[in-house]
Amino acid sequence: MTTFRKRIRGDEGTAVVELVGVVTMLLIVTMLCVQGLFISQVGAVAQQAARDGARAHAVGHDPETAAREQIPGWATVESISVTDAGDARRVAVTLRVPIVLPGITSQSFVVSRDAVLPRG
Repeated sequence: MTTFRKRIRGDEGTAVVELVGVVTMLLIVTMLCVQGLFISQVGAVAQQAARDGARAHAVGHDPETAAREQIPGWATVESISVTDAGDARRVAVTLRVPIVLPGITSQSFVVSRDAVLPRG
């Protein structure tokens, strides 16, 4: 009976330590999942903005305005470039990827997409 009580006293606090470790791991996994969602969402937004900008440019409208209309408020625009390549119109959109929270970005963490459409 005495050894059982000593053993219980020796294990005090292990559940708290294990809980802290599990909660920390869950937070890290959740943050990585959120970051993956941001990367995929920014890629899709940049591609759609580039397509709409190229489509507008091909029919004679302002491509930068058309591209910016597709970009949500939480996405930070790094650059939108418009070029003519012979009979084609090219629009490239570069967006910054939020780091864990919208509004926190880095110039070195960007997604670029472009679209080329023939002159219409």
